[in-house]
Amino acid sequence: MPSPFKRQSSQLSDIRFVPRPEVSVRPKMEYKQTNTQSAPLFFGAPMPRFEPEHLKWSLQRSMKKRSFPSMMKKHIFLVFLLFLCAGIGIAFMIYRAQNVKNVVLADGEQGYEDLASAVESIRSEQWSESLSQFNDAYQSFSHGTESLSSWGGPMLTLTRFVPGLSKIASGKSALEAGKHFALAGISLNKITADFTLSKEAYAQGNMISLLDFLSRVKTPLKETLTELEAGNQALKGVDIKSVPEDKQEKFLLVRKSLPTLIGLIGNFNQHEALFEELLGGNGPRKYLFLLQNNQEMRATGGFIGTYALMDVNDGVVRRFFVDGIFNPDGQLKENIVPPKAIQKVSAAWSLHDSNWFPDFPMSAEKAIFFYEKTGGPTVDGVITLTPTVMQQLLSVTGPITLPQYGLTVDADNFIPIIQEQVETKYDKEENQPKKVLADLTTLLIEKVFASQDKVTLYRIANALVKGLNEKQMLLYMRHPETEALIDEAGWSGRVLPTSKDYLSVINTNINGYKTDGVIDETIKHTAEIGTDGSIIDTVAITRTHRGGNTPYIWWNKVNADYMRVYVPEGSKLLSAQGATWEFPEAPLDYQALGFKRDADVEREENSLSIDEKSGTRVYQDAGKTVFGAWVYVSPQESVTVEYRYRLPFTIDMNQIRQGGADSYAILYQKQSGSLGSKLSSSVLFPYGIEPVWQTSGNLIPYSRQWKLETDLKTDVFAGMVFGTAK
Repeated sequence: MPSPFKRQSSQLSDIRFVPRPEVSVRPKMEYKQTNTQSAPLFFGAPMPRFEPEHLKWSLQRSMKKRSFPSMMKKHIFLVFLLFLCAGIGIAFMIYRAQNVKNVVLADGEQGYEDLASAVESIRSEQWSESLSQFNDAYQSFSHGTESLSSWGGPMLTLTRFVPGLSKIASGKSALEAGKHFALAGISLNKITADFTLSKEAYAQGNMISLLDFLSRVKTPLKETLTELEAGNQALKGVDIKSVPEDKQEKFLLVRKSLPTLIGLIGNFNQHEALFEELLGGNGPRKYLFLLQNNQEMRATGGFIGTYALMDVNDGVVRRFFVDGIFNPDGQLKENIVPPKAIQKVSAAWSLHDSNWFPDFPMSAEKAIFFYEKTGGPTVDGVITLTPTVMQQLLSVTGPITLPQYGLTVDADNFIPIIQEQVETKYDKEENQPKKVLADLTTLLIEKVFASQDKVTLYRIANALVKGLNEKQMLLYMRHPETEALIDEAGWSGRVLPTSKDYLSVINTNINGYKTDGVIDETIKHTAEIGTDGSIIDTVAITRTHRGGNTPYIWWNKVNADYMRVYVPEGSKLLSAQGATWEFPEAPLDYQALGFKRDADVEREENSLSIDEKSGTRVYQDAGKTVFGAWVYVSPQESVTVEYRYRLPFTIDMNQIRQGGADSYAILYQKQSGSLGSKLSSSVLFPYGIEPVWQTSGNLIPYSRQWKLETDLKTDVFAGMVFGTAK
């Protein structure tokens, strides 16, 4: 009996050659191997070329005729072949990548060594050598980058996932960063090398013009800034794990320091017009300097014990005269009623107590008024600085010797030594306790402006900008356009307007010695949003006295503080506790003696009301509501003052429930001269709303609370937008 399989095959064969009307006839199978020279090779032999109709028919036939197992075998073979080729390719890629990796590491290490050498050459004023080393660094980084480019850009991405080669991708970013740093160094070298006035020239009597210096470095500064920003961006692509362990600490330090350096150079570019005006580029300028001691806090930075008068023109300081504050005060002819808190220590108001208002432009105008009333000249502006700035300048200039006092003062011993001289070791017959500070300040300022060392000038500028940013130094100019530039820079010490929440704690040391130098302050703020959208703030200020056991008498005394807490205008006090109930009597009958009254002080005191339960004074100043009270803290003790108040605005809960949004924001403004209180702030919000955006701080898991903890070395702004809870 014939095999059924054979029979079937025969039948299929018959069917295949019997034409049917509805099926197209199989075309005649013919190989067309013309032009075999250009035909693709298949295992070394020419691959036959089929006409399209043959290819289509053959594919249909093969799909019908071939069994599944035979097709599978061929596919497995092809897959195996593909994997084999891929494996060979990957192995080759790894081999080549390893070689590239070695080249990259060598170029990178050489480049960064050249950069380090160039920086050292700048410090030693080897300008030509420094320029050569920056160029060498650029060449090394460029060679490494070219090596990577020749290997291929797409492969760099793959190396991130190949063990042992992930450093190549980081290396590319490190090389790019290095190139930008080298270019920045070349521009920076121009700044330092092109400053033609030498120390020898200064010794011969030539004065340096800071304006001339700024104009010379303007272009290279911009070039340096551009390259540093690009390098900083490239550095973000470097994985710290790819950096050798022994170099990781330095790498992190560089990455952390770059934004500060970029910000400093950016400040010079951004505030060029302001610097030109301040340095007398538009004509001679006369400034009243007030040295405020932040060991004895006052509203704008500290007690004014010393003043100075400075003339500057065309970038050159022509005169810097320093004197004790009580010398001009003794020449004051007008009698003016002081603010009530000041009356506890001074029967009349004068220059040394002029900085009563936290808003520096207002206090600066009072200082100008009093100085002119003592017979002093009219000035163009007021500049203040605290011992903190002087410490930073001393760390740059180095020690200063005062042979007449037998002292050598540096950044570390400045505060205790000068304070000791002022408090106890001054000449009792001469009776000028602040003279040592005046003498030191004169020498320090002379040393600052006389410096011809380029790196030193940079560090001095850095110290001054830091002092301005942290409000250890304040500027006020009577020219409105210049004052607007100062405001824009954030250096005016102005009480800032806000439409939402606001908090500023102002301490005024009244007969409390120099104890603020050993006081730690913590501010805890909580804003609680009710279900109706109303907001109740609670502020607790804790002051801790670390004195009592120091070798200095003035740090072992009770700290006496008239504390003022500035909050949004219209806030309603709900409760207060922790302060001392005290209302000192006026020392004189001012009305009978014909004392004049200051309009701003009168306006403040006329708005005042007393909270009967706590004795807290509540009044308006600088567009804020103020809570004022006396606070005393003894050595080795702590005191906490707490205020609870309702804010004058609410969160629109209806708008949020309807799918809209509303916001809460707060500005924490630090007191000028403060070294930085510890701040802990929280916002508690009810069910039904959720923060959908925030500027800073963190949402606490499993609680309806946002929290921020920081130091108030500068002003801090925080805000959030609330939406419907999901």
